[in-house]
Amino acid sequence: MLAAPSMMLAGCLGGGSNDDEAPVTPPVAGAPALARGAFVATVADHFDWVHSSSYNDQYKAVQPKYSDVVLDQTPYSRQIETALEESVIGNAGTAFAPDADATREWAAGVYAKAFGITTTQADALSIFSDAAQIGEEYRASVNALVGAGYMQGTSATAFSPKAQITVAEAEAVLKAITGRLTSPPQVMCKSGTTAPRRFIRISTPTAGAAIYYTVTTDGSEPADPLSSGRLYDFYAQGVLQYASNGTVRLKAVAVRDDLEPSVVREFFWKTGVPDTAEYQATVYHEASGAKPKVWKIFNKAENLGPFVYYIEGSTRGLVFDCGQISPDKANLKSFVDSIATKPYDMIVGHNHSDHSSQIYNFTSAGIPFYCSGIEKAAFMADSNANRRAAGTAAIAVPDGHTFDLGSSKVSIFIIPGHTNGTVTAVVHEAGWVFGSDMWGCNRPTTADTTQYSSVKVDLFLSLTLQLLADYRKRIVDGQIVEVTNAHQEVPVGMACVDNFVQCFQQLIDEGDAASKPSIRGGIANRMSIVGDMWRDKNWMAIGPIGSGYGKPVDYLSKPTVDYPNGIGIDYNVDNGYRKYATLSNVEFEQATLVGVNVYWAAPANGTPNVLPNKFDPWTFDYRLKVPAGQRSVAIRPRAMSNKASGLKVNGAAVAQSSRTVVPVSAGSRIVVEVTSPDGSATNRYSFTVEVA
Repeated sequence: MLAAPSMMLAGCLGGGSNDDEAPVTPPVAGAPALARGAFVATVADHFDWVHSSSYNDQYKAVQPKYSDVVLDQTPYSRQIETALEESVIGNAGTAFAPDADATREWAAGVYAKAFGITTTQADALSIFSDAAQIGEEYRASVNALVGAGYMQGTSATAFSPKAQITVAEAEAVLKAITGRLTSPPQVMCKSGTTAPRRFIRISTPTAGAAIYYTVTTDGSEPADPLSSGRLYDFYAQGVLQYASNGTVRLKAVAVRDDLEPSVVREFFWKTGVPDTAEYQATVYHEASGAKPKVWKIFNKAENLGPFVYYIEGSTRGLVFDCGQISPDKANLKSFVDSIATKPYDMIVGHNHSDHSSQIYNFTSAGIPFYCSGIEKAAFMADSNANRRAAGTAAIAVPDGHTFDLGSSKVSIFIIPGHTNGTVTAVVHEAGWVFGSDMWGCNRPTTADTTQYSSVKVDLFLSLTLQLLADYRKRIVDGQIVEVTNAHQEVPVGMACVDNFVQCFQQLIDEGDAASKPSIRGGIANRMSIVGDMWRDKNWMAIGPIGSGYGKPVDYLSKPTVDYPNGIGIDYNVDNGYRKYATLSNVEFEQATLVGVNVYWAAPANGTPNVLPNKFDPWTFDYRLKVPAGQRSVAIRPRAMSNKASGLKVNGAAVAQSSRTVVPVSAGSRIVVEVTSPDGSATNRYSFTVEVA
C-alpha cells in the first residue's frame, strides 16, 4: 500500500522558494505503514538532500533515475532520486517500485547506509526466532541497528523482517538514531563532479553540531578530521573555494557534545581547465519569423566560464562579449566566421578581461567594435597593448543605441554598477535580454561575487528600474521573456530579475538587517541575497556590498563634492534608511519625461561617469512632453522605500507603483509627494507639462 510519512524534520541546507520544486505529498491521516517511496522520503527529508534539477550548474552529474519514477509526477520522486544519487538506495536504471511495501529489513538497510551505522556486537539477532528469514543482503544492517539499540523487534522474539514498517516504527527508529548519533555531514555542490572551480558548503541536519574537515588538493589521502580537522563555520568563512588543477579530497565529521560523532564522510572533486581548447557553440535559439538565431559560444580553457553570444538577423549579426582566452591561444573571430552567414559587428559588455580578451582578433581584422564611451576610455588606458589598440579602434555608442540586423533590432543600454560603463542588450522582436555580469548571474560557482559597487545601492536600484522600463519600451509586445548573463548556464525570466531588484530593495527597506555575511568570504564581506542557491534556480545574491560584515554601513548615498549630486542626507547613519523621502523611479504613459544628467562617481580615464536624460531621485523639477491634443496621462510613481509613510499624486494618496490617470494641459503640473518611512521628511516632485 502507498502511505505518506507523517514525520518531517528540519533539513540542513535551508529552504527557499522555488516554483520548480514539487511540494511534498501531505501525510495521509491514520496511515499505519509506509510504502518504499514514502519511507525513503522520511530519510531524504531529514538530510534535506537537494535535487539536481533545482540548481544551475553545467558541471553537475547526470541525475540517476529509476524506470518507474517520473520526476514531479511520481509521489516523492525528488526524494527518491536524491536518495539514489546519495547511494542510500541503489540499482539505478531498474524499477524501484515506489508503491511496494517498505519492509523492515529493507528499511534497516536504508538507515544503515544513510547514517553510516556499521559497528555492533557480534550477533544481536540470536534473540529472534525468525532471524534466518532476514535476507543476506540486509543481515549486517539489521544486526547493526538492533545491536546499537536503534531498532527493535516486533516482539521480544520476532524481528518480522518481511513485514511492512509502520509510520510509528519509522519515527521511533529515526528518533533513536538522531537522539544518540550526530547526523553525517553533507556537501553542496555534490561530490564526484569535474569543473574549473568548485565552491563547497558542508552542513549537517543536526542542530548545533560542529563540523571538522581535512582536505588535500593533490589527490592524496586527507587526515582524520576527528583528530586533526579544522572547524568549518559557513557563517564566518563562507564556501570553501578550489580552482587549481587537481583532485580535491575532503573528509568531514559532525560532532555535538551530547551525541556520538557522526561517521566520517569523504568527498572528492576534480578541478581545473586545460591550457588551451577550441571554441565550441550550441544553438541557443533558432531563427523564427522576425526573431534572430542565437549561438552560445564557450571555451573549456576559460576557468571563469564566460559565454559569448552571436545574434544573427536576416542581414547582419552581432557578437555580444568577447571571451577570456588570450588572443594568442585561440581565435574567437575565426570561430565566429565559421558559424556566421552574414557580416557582423561586435559589442563588449564591459572591460573586464574575462569578457574582452579576444577583442584584438576582431579589431585587427577590421570588424567594427562597439562599447560605451566610458568603457572605451577604460580600454584605452589598459596596460595591455592589444586592449589599448582595440580601445582606440572602438566606436563609442550612446545609451539606447540600436543595431539593425534586418529582421531584428537589438538595442543596448548603459548601466553602471559592475563597471561604470557596462552595457546590456535587448532583442526587440523576442524580448530577450543579454547581460554582461548583469541580472541572473546565479550559478553556484559565482556565488555572490557579482558586485555592483561602482554605484551606491539606492541609485543603482533607480537606474535598474529605469533600465527595465527602457527594455519594455523597445520590446515589440512590451514583455521581457528571457534574461541571460554571461556567467549563467540557463536563461531565466522575470522571477530572477525580480529577485535581483529585491536584493537592492530590501537593503533600502530594512537597512543593514537585510545584509548577510557573504557566501564567498563569510563575515569579511556583506551580501544581499534572495532565494536559496541550491533550491531556487532564480536565486540572486549581490556582493560584496560595502565593507566587512558588522562594520559601519557605507553602501548607501551621502553628500559628496567628488561629483555633482543633490543628495543632502547621509543614508548610511543609524536608521538613515528610514529617511528616504524620494522616488526610485516614475513612469509615464502618453508622455515623455525630459530627464537630467545622473552622476554616480568622479571622472575616470578622463571621462565623466554620467548618463544623460535619466530620472534622478534627488532632482525634484522636471519637464514632461505631452503630444498635442492629449488631455490626460498615466503616471506610476515608485517610492525609493516600500515602507514610505506617504505617497501622493496631486494630493491624493496612491499605492506604490500604482497607475493613476491625471488631466494635463500646457503649463499644468503633476506633483508627486513622498514622505519618509519615519515621517521626518517629505519631498515634492514637480513635472511641468509641455505640449509637443
